[in-house]
Amino acid sequence: MITQKMLTVGKSHALVFKNAVPCMFGVLLLAIFASCATVKGRSMRYPVHVTNTRVVDLLSPSDIAFPIDALYMFTASFGTSSFYMQAFIQANEGGIFINLLNDFGSDMGTLTYTGGELSLASSVLPSSLKAQYIVADIQFAYYDADAVARSLRSAGLDFIVTKDDGMELRRIMNGKKCIEEISISSSSVSIINHLRGYEYHLTEAL
Repeated sequence: MITQKMLTVGKSHALVFKNAVPCMFGVLLLAIFASCATVKGRSMRYPVHVTNTRVVDLLSPSDIAFPIDALYMFTASFGTSSFYMQAFIQANEGGIFINLLNDFGSDMGTLTYTGGELSLASSVLPSSLKAQYIVADIQFAYYDADAVARSLRSAGLDFIVTKDDGMELRRIMNGKKCIEEISISSSSVSIINHLRGYEYHLTEAL
């Protein structure tokens, strides 16, 4: 549930959010995942094409390593396009729950993943956008590294984790090629997907 305090925090950020942004947001996210192959996953419940030929399924919510419950400022870019919005995220052993908000605290969409349920509801996002790709990036960042590594290894990919001075860097590798890298600190996460050409940043609203 979004509280008045959360909305006040969100409004204190001077973000430019015009009527065109919801449309751009939908187009951007659609472009991010449009290049994913349409080959059917091998009896997977929620297949995610990490590359065009490497497919994994979503992990169980019980594999989470870093539970979160906070309001984030969400910045994303794809090519020359970019957008800013708020995301109230709860991720725990019960699942992943996201409320997308504009600068005025108005609801722009919700995502729910419990292991047994996966849904994305929004009046501004394209119906073709698959929720499992959003969930997968969150899992790559916040879920147990060993569980993520096992999943990626089953698809022929490597998962390399390094830590240095309070920062954790997670990289998904296809041989010597880095597909995606995730930088994690105590209050922020940055995800750069080199294959698809997109990146986004989550910074906790203080």
